[in-house]
Amino acid sequence: MTYFAFVRKERRLLTFAISFTFFSSFGQTFLLSLFVPYFLTTFELSNASFGTLYSLATLTGAIALPYLGQYIDRIPLRNYSMYVAGGLFLAAVMMAISWHVAILFIALIFLRLAGQGLSGHTAQATMARIYDKNRGKALSISAIGYPIGEAILPSLIAFMMVYMHWRTVWGFVAGLIALFFIPFLWALIKNESTTVEGSEEEVGSTKENYSKIFHDYRTYYTIPAILIPPFWVTGLFLYQVSAADDMGWTAAIVASAFVAFAVSRIVAGLISGPMIDRFSAQSLFPFLLLPMVIGLAIAIFFSGTWTAFVYMGFVGVTLGLSSTFKSSLWAELYGTRMIGTVQSLFAFIMVFSTAMSPFLMGWMLDNNFTLTSIFVIALSTGLFSTLLSCRLLFKSKEFPFLHKSL
Repeated sequence: MTYFAFVRKERRLLTFAISFTFFSSFGQTFLLSLFVPYFLTTFELSNASFGTLYSLATLTGAIALPYLGQYIDRIPLRNYSMYVAGGLFLAAVMMAISWHVAILFIALIFLRLAGQGLSGHTAQATMARIYDKNRGKALSISAIGYPIGEAILPSLIAFMMVYMHWRTVWGFVAGLIALFFIPFLWALIKNESTTVEGSEEEVGSTKENYSKIFHDYRTYYTIPAILIPPFWVTGLFLYQVSAADDMGWTAAIVASAFVAFAVSRIVAGLISGPMIDRFSAQSLFPFLLLPMVIGLAIAIFFSGTWTAFVYMGFVGVTLGLSSTFKSSLWAELYGTRMIGTVQSLFAFIMVFSTAMSPFLMGWMLDNNFTLTSIFVIALSTGLFSTLLSCRLLFKSKEFPFLHKSL
C-alpha cells in the first residue's frame, strides 16, 4: 500500500497518533527551556539548583513510566488516552498556578511524565500494535508530530511571552488541552475497537514480561544502539554552542545547522517506514547508527563551517530512523501483546541515560576535554554499538535484508 493510500484509509488513527506526538512537545526540553529564565527569577533559583530540580523531575517521571506505560496493554485505548491527556492538562494547570517551588517541581514531574513520556508512548505503542504489514509507515507518519511541534511552538510561545506573563501562557496551554486536544482525541477514538485489551493470562504479568525481555539475548545486542543517539545528542546539543570554538564554529552557525537536523530527521523518518515494511526492523537495525558515525567522522577529520551542517544533518538521519525503528523492533522481537510494557521499560532506560548525559559532558568539559575529543569518544561508542547490533543478523534464522533486493 502506498503512503497516500494508507493515509487516506487510516487517517483517523494516524491523526490520533500525530496529535499525541505534537502535544508531547509541552513536556519536552526544547519547549520548557524557553521558561527557564522566568523560573530562575520567579523562584530565586540558580542555574545549578534548577538543573538539579529538572533532573530529579525527569528521573521521577522515568521511574513511573514502566508502571504506567504497561497499562496500554491492559485497558481500552480510549480510556488510556484520556488518562494521559488528562495528566497533561493537570500538569499545565499546576504550572499556571505554581506559587511555590514545590508546585513547580510537581508540575515538571507531570509534564515530563505525561508529555515527554506517555504521550509519545501512547502514539507509538498504538501504531506498533494495530498495524502489521504497514507498521513502518504508521510509525513514521505518527512521528511527524515531533518536528512539527519543534518548528511551530517555540516561536509561538516566545511571541506570547512578549505580551503576557509566563503563568498566563500556561493557562492558555491548559485551555488548549481541555477545549481542543481532549475533545478532539475523544472524537477520534471513542468508537475504537481495533485495540482489544488483553487479560492477565494473555498479556502476562509485568514480572513475567520483564523476565522474557532480560532473558532474551537479543535485548543486549540492541540496548547500546538504542541508548547511544539520545545519550550523546542530549549532551552534545546542550553544550556544543558553548564549546563550538573547538570546531571553528560560531553559535550562529550551530543554530543555523539545526535546520539541517530538522529536515533530515523528517525525511529519514518518512523514508524508514516503507523500508521497514519491505524488509524488517530487525534486519535494518544494525545500520541505525551509521549516519551518526559518518557525521561525527566528518566533523572530526574536516574543518570549515560546512561540517556543522553535514554533521547535524547526519545526526538528524539517525534520530529520524530511530523514532521508527525502535517501536517496530519491539513488536518484531517481543510481539504486540506486551508492546506497551516493552516500550515503556526501554523508555525508562533511555530517559535515565539522557538524564546522566549532561553531568558526564559537563565533567569532561570541566576537565579540559575538547569537543573534538568528545566527538571521538562518541564515534567509538557508535562503532562498538553498531558491531554489537550486527549480532541480530547473524543470530537470526534468516537474513531478510540480504535476501531481498531494492
